[in-house]
Amino acid sequence: MIMSHMITSITSEPFSNPHIRKVLDSVMSKVLYESNGSATFCDPFARESFTTLLPNCITNDLNKEFEWCDYNLEFKDFAHTIQERGHVLDLVFFDPPYSLTQLKKQYDGIGKDLELWQTKNMWKEGKDILAHMMPSGSYVVSLGWNTNGFGLKRGFKKTEIHLFEQQAREEQHTLFVVVERKVQRTLSEFEYQTQVEGIDC
Repeated sequence: MIMSHMITSITSEPFSNPHIRKVLDSVMSKVLYESNGSATFCDPFARESFTTLLPNCITNDLNKEFEWCDYNLEFKDFAHTIQERGHVLDLVFFDPPYSLTQLKKQYDGIGKDLELWQTKNMWKEGKDILAHMMPSGSYVVSLGWNTNGFGLKRGFKKTEIHLFEQQAREEQHTLFVVVERKVQRTLSEFEYQTQVEGIDC
């Protein structure tokens, strides 16, 4: 596994940090090479990210002010929608609000109330759906204050962990950038296939 640590300046748009962007570019290059240039990317929390300029990236942001995104939906609704449209994802950029405080601030900013269900394991359902849309060999790059990522239960194995420590701001959390590759089907995917195809477990 590749691991790195760097002290740098991180803003509210971490994709704009050149060191973080270097990690993203490296994974994108790998995915494009392995797919002969035909990969589909996905950014469920795009805001004003560079991903909105990529022709092969499906973008979403709850805030309707970001009208240049393909969708302006709740994360799980976005995941359901693109699943119903039959998309296959080769790379997901996962950079949601990192805490309930950040999530509430985002909702307050667009005049919406945070509902109870959103405070309990808020990203699980959407992650589950996206994982089903990703074949073996696909990648997820997750940003956050922990290294959880999508995890083994969804069929993903960590290949890189990068720690970005906030420069001159000791009170700030360290930002983790975790790269994972899907190495197997999830248990639920296998169970679903056995039901559809009538395969005995």
